[in-house]
Amino acid sequence: MTQNQEPSKLHTSETEPRLGKSSRHRQADLPKLAFVFSGIGAQWWAMGRHLWSSETVFREVINRCDNLLRFHTTSWSLCEELTASKERSRINETQIAQPAIFAVQVALAALWRSWGIYPDTVVGHSVGEVAAAYVAGVLSLEDAISVIFHRSRIQARGAGQGKMLAIALSKEEVEHIIVGYSEQVCIAAINSPKAITLSGDNIALTEIAQFLAHRQIFSRFLRVDVPYHSPKMEPLKIELVESLQAISPQPATTPIFSTVTGQQVSGPELDAAYWVQNMRNPVQFAAAVNGLIHAGHDIFLEISAHPVLSSSISECLAQANKVGTVLPSLRRQDSELTTMIASLSQLKILGVGV
Repeated sequence: MTQNQEPSKLHTSETEPRLGKSSRHRQADLPKLAFVFSGIGAQWWAMGRHLWSSETVFREVINRCDNLLRFHTTSWSLCEELTASKERSRINETQIAQPAIFAVQVALAALWRSWGIYPDTVVGHSVGEVAAAYVAGVLSLEDAISVIFHRSRIQARGAGQGKMLAIALSKEEVEHIIVGYSEQVCIAAINSPKAITLSGDNIALTEIAQFLAHRQIFSRFLRVDVPYHSPKMEPLKIELVESLQAISPQPATTPIFSTVTGQQVSGPELDAAYWVQNMRNPVQFAAAVNGLIHAGHDIFLEISAHPVLSSSISECLAQANKVGTVLPSLRRQDSELTTMIASLSQLKILGVGV
């Protein structure tokens, strides 16, 4: 492929329907299915390998993402990174991780759709919101690739500037603990009633972790070296909004809940300024999931290389006194096709049209 090829020629829109349109005609008594696109942390060096070799739909989407990424960079290849050995893998480097997560997520969504599994609504956690916006029909694949490339490229500059700490406490309890650290750390994500993530200065977060350990309160450092959703992102905002001026978000063809606002959005507001908020503001995942629950959603299918949000979704269901089901697409180290077929079987048992 040459550098002067038109990106649109790589997107076979002539042969596939606009994403977000479901072939399922919903009946009132059918369950409501949400696709949940995870954020950073689910990736691992061998994700998608088996599906790549066995499922044409999955492989074609990955290849299309790889081709579109080549219009932005020649310094690395998505396909090469997704097939690298464990020793050579750079899957946890921000500029590689985010596009790889996106590609695997949209490929998984395409594979689910090829099996007749269409979401009634989608939601994405932080970086997962880019894939959610594409699957909802808000962003074209070209625009989604532009968002994920520039978001990861610019955020990579924050590498080494801080850490992130997950804590099993409520937002109010965490706010009380960090009173003396207001200039060094902040709440980066509210995932459930008892799951909060902090982001910021290494030393401050280490002191907080030690304080929590002394009181036998669970906390865990995330395997990231970028303090996402913290004040360290402030200097990056101008460049990101300038880099995304050309994107053209459209009205959603599948409903989408925002983890920037915690509410349903229509689509056109997911412009360059929105993705700056997505990068900087706290992730309102719990609010978005609560919105889905109150809208009647009772099945949540996590679209990721490994389930990292299932416990948070389950906690939100419990708090709302609602019965629901949370299913994975893949599990780290497990047979990928076996995991998907197991969830497919559960979806059929639950009444989702297959």
